[in-house]
Amino acid sequence: MVTMYDVAKRAELSVGTVSRYVNDSGYVGAASREKIRRAIAELGFVPSTAARSLTTKMSGLIGFVASDLTNPFTAELAQGLQERASHQGYCVVTSSTDGDEQRTLEALTVLESHQVDGLVVTPPETPAINDHLVTAARKGTPIVLIGMELDPPVADRVTTDTYQGARLAVEHLLELGHRRIAYVGARSQAKGRRRAYADTLRAAGISGDKDLIAVRALNRQGGVSAGSTLLDLSDPPTAVFAANDSVALGVVQAAYRRKLRVPDDVSVVGFDDTDLAEHAIPPLTTVAQPKLQMGHEAISLLFHRIKGTGPDRIVERRLTCELVVRDSTAPAAASRRRRAQRSRRFQRS
Repeated sequence: MVTMYDVAKRAELSVGTVSRYVNDSGYVGAASREKIRRAIAELGFVPSTAARSLTTKMSGLIGFVASDLTNPFTAELAQGLQERASHQGYCVVTSSTDGDEQRTLEALTVLESHQVDGLVVTPPETPAINDHLVTAARKGTPIVLIGMELDPPVADRVTTDTYQGARLAVEHLLELGHRRIAYVGARSQAKGRRRAYADTLRAAGISGDKDLIAVRALNRQGGVSAGSTLLDLSDPPTAVFAANDSVALGVVQAAYRRKLRVPDDVSVVGFDDTDLAEHAIPPLTTVAQPKLQMGHEAISLLFHRIKGTGPDRIVERRLTCELVVRDSTAPAAASRRRRAQRSRRFQRS
């Protein structure tokens, strides 16, 4: 195993000089830096993270706690985190908790015990998780939240204007003539999207119908279940707005199983604009969140806290959402006509 002593011998410099170079802990002249760089390359020296952490008090690790890594949104967000972290020589350690409160608390505890230099956390939001993060932040752990809030607000936050994004989605369906518009979401997540759905319908003079709101898990299976319930109603919706793309694609699958066509028989809108949305059949109309940018912003905020260069106040970075119209939405009149024709054919048979 190549050691720092071997590098020092090859570079004909003191171990202290090599240590300052490796740990970036003091001045090393340009000529000496070049000798050390060549020696490291020739010997294949890899610095020991454990040994470095004894000097710098830094582990070089960032913990990322996420609810569901099978959700393409989370996976793309994690890519943004790692891209920016690697530029600073950091590695992101990711823990997926399936939205389970106890697993989330355990993941946070384990990462903190391994002395990660900071944490990036996404939902779920529960009182116990809130209390744990508030306590950790007050003890000095750098924390950045993505799409969630703490009470009291003691950690920086990256979010998007999901309320406005959801309004764009529902307004798009209204402009296409849809009035029977359903919503599929979770009880404790994406609350802004559900609120925007209700507010936008109310502003259009459409009273809420509880039969058109389906509460399910925010995954493909939840979308299939919700789509099955909604499309089997005696007066089914002509359009469905889903809290994320995975749910929306589940609704599309439920429609396919009933030999209903999207968007001819029912229009579907998702949220997030994951890679799957563009390549679905039909390509999914959705609301785009800047996932890579969110990851980059989160790491930027976290490094400011780790290095002590952040402002005294809590920082929130709120990014914009955009509606991306593809082939899963169409005017409602055609949908109603085709359904009526199919119903008449069925009755005659």
